[in-house]
Amino acid sequence: MRTIGTVVAAAILLLLLYIGISIVVAYAGGDIWVLPTNDSWALPDSWSEWRDVAIVLSAGFWAFAGVVMIALLGVLVWLILEIRKLLKYNVAPAVDSLKGTLDNVRGTTEFAGETVASPLIRAYSVVKGVRTGIGAVKGFPGNVKGRKGKKKKGMFR
Repeated sequence: MRTIGTVVAAAILLLLLYIGISIVVAYAGGDIWVLPTNDSWALPDSWSEWRDVAIVLSAGFWAFAGVVMIALLGVLVWLILEIRKLLKYNVAPAVDSLKGTLDNVRGTTEFAGETVASPLIRAYSVVKGVRTGIGAVKGFPGNVKGRKGKKKKGMFR
């Protein structure tokens, strides 16, 4: 498909180039392209005639630019439609798959948190509580004696 487009574009370009060169040469008196001839046909003699030639050539360039702009607009519309199709059929399923993968990861982390971390935290809490309790029972007589003789430290105690 790309080769056909290149061949068509090259043919159009060559045709426009041939037409442009033919008009310029025919205007100057040559006969590359068969035009209705007038024996009084000659190069412009005054500035107003050159101005008219410049206006005609400028109009031709503007017409060519308009055709190119329409072609570019068509290509832009085609590109937008292709991007929409790409997003609809390729990106949306990939995003859905990614969402499913993230849900699986979330479920795995919740499972690991409930089955691994929670029992370890509970066991550590029990050990810490038992150690604190043993320390309180072991140091109870010393703490009671130590309170009687100590003065309050700090401003608010």
